[in-house]
Amino acid sequence: MDWTPIWHQAAAPAFAMGFLAGKKKTVVYSVISQVSGEKLRVRFSNHYGKKPYTIGGLTVWAHGEMHTVTRDGSRVFTVPAGESCYSDELTLPVTMGEELEIRLYYASKVMDSNMIEENAVSYPGNHTADRELPPPRRERYMEQYNLYEAIPGMDQIEVFTGQPSKIIVAFGDSITAMNRWVKPLQRRLFDAYGGDYALMNAGIGGNCLLYDVPGLMGASYGEKGVSRFERDVLRFSELCGVIFALGVNDVAYYSQKTGAVISLEQYCSAVTDIVDRLHKAGVRVIAQTLPPRTGFVKKGYTREMEALRVRINGWIRDSALFDYVLDADALLRDQKNPSFTDERYHQGDHLHPNQAGGMLLAQAYDLQKLTGEV
Repeated sequence: MDWTPIWHQAAAPAFAMGFLAGKKKTVVYSVISQVSGEKLRVRFSNHYGKKPYTIGGLTVWAHGEMHTVTRDGSRVFTVPAGESCYSDELTLPVTMGEELEIRLYYASKVMDSNMIEENAVSYPGNHTADRELPPPRRERYMEQYNLYEAIPGMDQIEVFTGQPSKIIVAFGDSITAMNRWVKPLQRRLFDAYGGDYALMNAGIGGNCLLYDVPGLMGASYGEKGVSRFERDVLRFSELCGVIFALGVNDVAYYSQKTGAVISLEQYCSAVTDIVDRLHKAGVRVIAQTLPPRTGFVKKGYTREMEALRVRINGWIRDSALFDYVLDADALLRDQKNPSFTDERYHQGDHLHPNQAGGMLLAQAYDLQKLTGEV
């Protein structure tokens, strides 16, 4: 018997330093457990906070019944600054494939956050115990920036099971965080292998591998991949695979000023170091090529940036470093204009895959090559 994750998100500084998300709200979303078990617990992160934050209520709804999560026996609790902590163990029989509704009421501003659940909704006030929920409220800034509802504080949900899953981590940027290829791939793994494997999402919107983006908005893009790799990837027990999908944002910051940090040589060196560490630990590494980004709403994407993306992709394809390569670029690009994403596969911004684009990527994976199963 051991604890195995059924849901995960990588913690990043809250969008706009948490001022827009505010406080005293209930966030509701659903997770599906890939394993059966008798107990559940939740992990909270306060890596970026300078002071404790308060969770005013957390409930798990299963089969229409409410189950209250506590910490140190209290329904209202704080998470210390600079730390991670677990809730108390909740006795809750969970069946493989079961959907659980999570309701989180955060009573104070939370700095650790992410946006990976497209169907998450929020409500002013505490609605963790309501049998019927009011209409959800979506903030204007979320529509403006095409953002999901943030899930503050929580970074992992675990089930105590006799059959812990082998963990594959999707390590990427917003294209990963948006879950449009990760969730369909999770489903394919579950349909093929049951709870033998669990695919965890460690994507952060705007994230780079080599570059810490400056400014207020840059802070919400998280620490660069080489800095967060240990916390967001190596921290998993039972780690068996990593899907590496970082770099398309790095090329968008490439210039004479950043050339000492962002270059083909720096990228190859950093990726090689990461892959070597994973291989020494017996972990498979799957690489995704960098998708097209010409035409993305942000201005200033130059020929030099695009040339760097093309060179990085050539290296990924030709390198013998990886156990498997999924050519996301070849799948998503417009065949007549290969620096652009095919109009059928982006959400309207020429970069982020829509549902069809995400499904295309997920369906393209060879599950035997992904898992190493013969």
